[in-house]
Amino acid sequence: MRFVLAYLTVFILGIFAVMGIESILFGPLTPKLIFAAILFAAPLVLVGATAAEIYYGFSKNATRARFLLYGLIYGFLATILTISIVRVGPLGITLLISLFGGVIGAALASIFYRLRGGSTNSGKAAR
Repeated sequence: MRFVLAYLTVFILGIFAVMGIESILFGPLTPKLIFAAILFAAPLVLVGATAAEIYYGFSKNATRARFLLYGLIYGFLATILTISIVRVGPLGITLLISLFGGVIGAALASIFYRLRGGSTNSGKAAR
């Protein structure tokens, strides 16, 4: 049950994060951009939350610092891949927006970790 709560919270916040990045890149939000934010955020959050759940459940090394690091890396790579598909602008803008996406990914990973239990002894591997 905690996974469902953590996933839904991160999913909704992920949609708002993608809408924020879209508003930085494209200006005012339109219904088309909001729909695109949902379509981009859904698979990214699903993959990220599934990987986080596997890591959280089966690792003895699951700490908040590692979740922050892996969230930063995942957010950076996911944003850079998404922006490179859309081809928004010059490399500097892409890297700055991707770094912002990495910070958002780290924040979402920290929220997921806290809602999931927030303890290194919570996973099955810890028993």
